Amino acid sequence: MTFGAYSLALGIAAANGVLLSLLLLHSSGRHRGSPWLAALTAGLALRLLPYILGFAGAYDLHPALTFAPFDTTLAWGPLLWVYVVVLSTGALPERWRWHVVPFLVQLLYQCVAFALPPAMKWDWYGGAHLQVIEPVGAVLVLASLGLYGFAAWRQYERWQAWLDANLSNREESRLGWLRLILAGFGVTGGIGVLLMVVHLAITPLDYFARMPVVAALALLAYLIALLGYRFGGQAIAMTAVAAASAPAAVADAPEPPEAAPAAPDLAAGTARAATKDYAGEAAAWRTRVRTAGWHRDPALTATRLAELLQVSTRSLSRTLNEGLGESFNDFINRIRVEEAVAILARPGAPDVLRVAFDVGFASKASFNRAFRRHAGATPTAIRDGQPSPASQLPPT
Repeated sequence: MTFGAYSLALGIAAANGVLLSLLLLHSSGRHRGSPWLAALTAGLALRLLPYILGFAGAYDLHPALTFAPFDTTLAWGPLLWVYVVVLSTGALPERWRWHVVPFLVQLLYQCVAFALPPAMKWDWYGGAHLQVIEPVGAVLVLASLGLYGFAAWRQYERWQAWLDANLSNREESRLGWLRLILAGFGVTGGIGVLLMVVHLAITPLDYFARMPVVAALALLAYLIALLGYRFGGQAIAMTAVAAASAPAAVADAPEPPEAAPAAPDLAAGTARAATKDYAGEAAAWRTRVRTAGWHRDPALTATRLAELLQVSTRSLSRTLNEGLGESFNDFINRIRVEEAVAILARPGAPDVLRVAFDVGFASKASFNRAFRRHAGATPTAIRDGQPSPASQLPPT
């Protein structure tokens, strides 16, 4: 492949990234996360420019382009993390501006170096920059991506746990596309680490040797923008539904403990907590839910069920976890599946999808996932008279 072919291929990738960034900005009214993802995509596309210009011979013809401020790498980690936080909470994290300070320092350095006189610029580039600034900067960038990538993944995991604890139908919020974005950053970072080790410890790498990570960046820019544009609004909608059932959606800090009893009753309260029969209470709740048919409400939330049972949401969650080892989502969906199994096992059972809706599922995807988890078979197999081991167990 010639220099021009490399430049053309990367130019197309960068143009796609910029176009998708503009589309994300145009659709920013759909959800608050769009501008952050647009900035991240544009930053990835901008980072391709030095390679596009380099393969085209622009730096040889115009040395003054050296240090042109195309490097946005210290912004990528914070932008990814802020995007996930906005998706999961609908709000910006506190003091988020501090997280972009490293990038502003990076940008200032490039602008100052770019403005140097040509002779001084080349002396600086061939000396301190290549020997000190570039290696240190590479380490800082990879550390930033690793730390913020981990923080973004933890935020995603907290979000999923919170939704399990509060929503009975949440299949659409499992967000495989967001996991794919986070995995893409992880793979790209891994390639970067490998190339950095080779560059610093074995042999310096030129433009061609760095092509694997450049190609990964091009694909990543396209991937995250396309997935975010296609599915981001769905995630915000799920967060809004969840937040409507409980004011605090996904908090970084754990829920504050309930107020402690007065000092004279402290020992007695502790003893009662230690001897409380969580399993028995959860079993009684299961019977009440079945009898009342509350599980058939597809919009049922932990907050609503706690109101019906006349307990706090915190007590509901703790009792289910301690007594059954289940989240609210598993608790309700197990009841729904048990009822669905009983209906499907009867002669002349109705259509599977109708049964799914009748017992409280909001979508076929939610029904199928829960059925496999709790019945150990497919709904069609049960209807056709093929019992599953799980369906033969007495309800807990």
